[in-house]
Amino acid sequence: MMIFFRACARSSRCTPALLFFNTCGSFLLLVSLSTHVGSVTGSGLLAGAVLSAPWLPALLLAAPLNRLLARHAPQRLVRIAEAASLLLTAAALVVPGGALLAVATALVVARGFFEAVTRSATSVVLRGTVPKELLDRANTYAEIGKLTGVSVGAALAGPAASVLSPRGLIALNVATLALSALLARALPSATGAAGESAASPAGSGARLRVEDPVVRRLFVRFLLVAFWQGFHTVAVTVIPLRLLDGGTRLVGVFVAASAVAVFAGSLAALPAQRYLGHVPSAVWLVLPMAPLLAAVLAASTVPTLVLYAVFLMLFELAFVHCNNRLLAAASARELPSVVTLRATLLPSGVAVSILVMGALSDLAGPVPAVLVVVVTTLAVGAATSGSRQTRRSPVPDA
Repeated sequence: MMIFFRACARSSRCTPALLFFNTCGSFLLLVSLSTHVGSVTGSGLLAGAVLSAPWLPALLLAAPLNRLLARHAPQRLVRIAEAASLLLTAAALVVPGGALLAVATALVVARGFFEAVTRSATSVVLRGTVPKELLDRANTYAEIGKLTGVSVGAALAGPAASVLSPRGLIALNVATLALSALLARALPSATGAAGESAASPAGSGARLRVEDPVVRRLFVRFLLVAFWQGFHTVAVTVIPLRLLDGGTRLVGVFVAASAVAVFAGSLAALPAQRYLGHVPSAVWLVLPMAPLLAAVLAASTVPTLVLYAVFLMLFELAFVHCNNRLLAAASARELPSVVTLRATLLPSGVAVSILVMGALSDLAGPVPAVLVVVVTTLAVGAATSGSRQTRRSPVPDA
């Protein structure tokens, strides 16, 4: 089997496969555990807290994560993170039944930091092992692998939880983690500038900040996509319930259609790479706003659902575009800070957006909330469309 994994490591398929198995097992356990906690306690708040728990360590431990990325070889960090997740999860299998639920909840919190290490360090590995002309394609493959794992894991959570006990779900997660740990051992060494910078003593004093003005502007655009994600988390419930006067069944249809649309958008981003870089970045920010606005103005089930799905597909294209440009524009010295901030600011931006857009939707309704999204997008696009800046890697038109 190791022959297969080492053969896989010679191509860009190793990283997306690793991210697939990592996120698939993680989300399967997470969604199942959240549902179980909700059914046992009757608390939606506790169930939601379990779902958001893995993000907390990455937010609180951003500075240590940045130092790790700056001082150590990224492929070694991935191997350690995956091995640590595997050992922690396997250890939970021997916990007595009465304490299993509490231990499993603590497990997803503890593993949140290791998962953040994996997500960040694999980006550095790609930067150091993939030729520059293939980097966007490799990053897109990685995004597809991660998103596919999330989708498959969440989809399997319901059927798996109905036939497996919590201990059985943990055992299934151990199996997926074993595969991701094997893939981590097969990762090639980052021999490029990014790998050398991360492993060198010069990187040991790196602080968690980004000084390049171009990268800062790209980061603002990347955070705008986090704002959209927070809005979508609220809208997928508010639009069918309040705009279309539907029930929980219509919410389920919107959730399912949204998952398909986001996945389709990530797949479409791969062949679209040849065009994404030739169109001004602001276009990819503004383009999703037209179907979004049309969706709420239509206020009819089928047109709204179709137009909202188009918005999500363009949303995913914009995310891939902004993510790839951000990773390509960062210098080797600032790359650890960029991937650390990406891993921590994205979930925090989503959380803030959920709170703000949720309150606005409750107070004013979905149409004003969409207008705020459109106006914010236009404002951010205008504010970040400054003149070209000189930088180390030729990324066109920031």
